[in-house]
Amino acid sequence: MKKFSAIILNLVLLALPALLWASEGLEVPEELGKKVDLANLGSINYFFAHWYNDNLWVYATIVTVLMGLLGFTIALVTDVILKMIGMETHKMEHHE
Repeated sequence: MKKFSAIILNLVLLALPALLWASEGLEVPEELGKKVDLANLGSINYFFAHWYNDNLWVYATIVTVLMGLLGFTIALVTDVILKMIGMETHKMEHHE
């Protein structure tokens, strides 16, 4: 339960500046108002540019999840390759 409450607290603290900014009715900063031209983009580039233009929160979530999955995949492939060449890749125990 402690971990869950810590996660909720972090989400609230991360969302607080955005909520305060939106409650003031301020104009959108120029950096956030930029749009990507979709005219000459291919499939995967069009997909990400479309989400970037439509909803930055969804774009950020998709990119973050994909980065995590890519990192996990790279670590898994590296682990398999190292095992194939005979290196030990198990966790080491530390005794202090």
